[in-house]
Formats: sequence, C-alpha cells, structure tokens
Amino acid sequence: MTYRVFGSAGSPYSIKVRSYFRYKNIDHVWLVRNSPALTEEFNKHAKLPIVPLVIFPDGASMQDSTPIIQRLEALFPAQSIQPTDPALRFLSELLEEFADEWGNKWMMHLRWYSASSGPSAESYSRKIAAEIMSGARSGGLGLRDNIAKAAASFRERMLDRGFTVGSNQKTAPIIEQSYLDTIMLLDAHLARRSFIFGRQPTLADFGLAGQLYQCFTDIDAGELMRVHAPHTALWCEAMINPQAVGAGGFESWESLEETLLPLLQSQLPLFLRWSDANAKAVAAGHKEMSVALGDGREWQQSVGGPQRYHAKSLKEIRRKLSLLPEGTGIAKILSRCDCLELLRGGGEQSKL
Repeated sequence: MTYRVFGSAGSPYSIKVRSYFRYKNIDHVWLVRNSPALTEEFNKHAKLPIVPLVIFPDGASMQDSTPIIQRLEALFPAQSIQPTDPALRFLSELLEEFADEWGNKWMMHLRWYSASSGPSAESYSRKIAAEIMSGARSGGLGLRDNIAKAAASFRERMLDRGFTVGSNQKTAPIIEQSYLDTIMLLDAHLARRSFIFGRQPTLADFGLAGQLYQCFTDIDAGELMRVHAPHTALWCEAMINPQAVGAGGFESWESLEETLLPLLQSQLPLFLRWSDANAKAVAAGHKEMSVALGDGREWQQSVGGPQRYHAKSLKEIRRKLSLLPEGTGIAKILSRCDCLELLRGGGEQSKL
C-alpha cells in the first residue's frame, strides 16, 4: 500500500514528513507538481494550496505535518519517535511546536528578508522554478529563460510576505540572533549524541531539522551553520534519511540536562512569550501586536491569517501539558526554563 506524498524540496514541513516516511520505511512516492496530471491530482485532494499533502492508501488526505506524523505513528508504532518517559515526550512535542511556529521565522527571514538574503533568494527561486519544470525534455536557451522568468515571478511574490512570520526592521535582529543561538547551543548538545534525545530521532528532531535543513541549504544561513555549528550541519544532513544508531534508544533527563537545558532556557521563553501574546492578540481581534521578550527585546508585528493557526497550536500544546499526571518531573524542568506559567496560561490549567 503506497502513500502519495506531494511536497517540495524547499518546504520545511514537506522535508519533515518525507524524513519521517524514510525513517519508518513506509512505502511512499514523492511527488512534485510538475505536470498537469499531478497538479490536477493535488487540487482534487488539497483543501489549501500548500504542501505537504499526503494521500493515504484509502484515499483520505491530510496536509498538516504534525497530525500526519501523529496518525502514521499510530499506524506504524514500531521504532517509535516518542520517548517513553512522559516528561521527555512532552519536551519533544514542545520543541517540535517551537520549530514549526518559531523556527520557521529563521528560514523565511534569512532566505528572503534579511539584509544579506539576496543571493539566497535568487538561488532558491531558481531551484523552485527548476523543480516545477522538472521532467522537461527540451533544453537550450528557451528553457533557461523560462526558469529565469519563473524564478523572478516567484521571488517577487515571496518578497511581499514578510508579515507572515513577523519579519521587519524591528524584529530582524531578534530572529537572526535566535537562529545563531539555537544552532550553536544545539551544536554543543549534538556533539555528544546523534539525535536530540539520544540514539534515535524524535518528533523534535523531525520538526527542527525540517526548518534548519532549509537554512543549511541556503547561502548565508548555511555558511553561518557550517562555521559556527558543524555538528548541527551534520545532523541536518543525517535527518534527510535518518537511521537509529545502535542500541539504547532515548537517554534520561539526567544524561541530557547539561547540554539540552541551556537550549531550552535560551529559546523557549522567547518563543512562548511571543506565542502567548500572539494568541491574546488574535482572541482580541487586534491587527497589531507588541510584546517584551526580555533583555530589552521588543517584538512588533501585524496580526493576520497565519497568526490564527499559531494560536490554535499553542492551545494544543497547553492541552497536552494539562493531561500529564503529577510526578513526571516536567514542572521542575519547565520552571527552570521560565516556561511553566506561560504554558499554564490561557486555557485549561495543568494539574502539575
């Protein structure tokens, strides 16, 4: 039974899902919309014009990367990507949430909107144009001209979409520093292990690698990673086709704490303050939001359609925390990261 996976090499969520299919060795075919027939098939099943789109053998289809992986994990439980320890499982889910909702800012900003993104935007636009035209049998100057025109059109469209990730003159230094801090703290952690929680990948690995692999393949962000975070760069490459390493599975928190805690303390409060403020702005119907992120950093951005999805996903991660039983140790970890109250707010209260 073959799954049909529509995606794009430049989509972090597509790469996230494809890596999961490969890790689980689930029979699938990778498809890009490079023909009228495939475009028609995509349009038939897709509710939104975005990738990934996974068509299941029974004809059902899904487009949200996290629910896709959750459903497949229930169907293919062997070699689980979820730690058995409840606290570590929640941390994995929280890191994936961080990757999907905050990490996407790194990729989009550094690819399109930073002061040094010009070469990356040009290069990436041509890659996507070539992907769309892949399979063409005619060559010559005409094809090159068509790629150049398609690339220019795509680049022009994307350069007007910085508002979707909150990229602007005020937030640019915050996004760029967050990227550098993350890859370097992750580098120290990955210097001792193959994956974030040990010898096999978790949901956190798939989520973070989806975003960071895009940075790795771009010019400016990729150079920064290779120079400042070589272990992170190697991990990004490995996560394209991840394989468990030896026996032992997942480590304990005591084993992970020394190098994982600094990453959590550095980035999770930043992300959750933004996410909480965003959810409140959406609920109040505001068109603009502003929030202090700490250390004198002020985040300001417009509030639109994409921000409603961020609010929904925050509600879900808060719900997951509220379901954890007492005694897991997660409250102590989140308190040390200055995250517990942010995750308890705005909805169901955790029993922790």
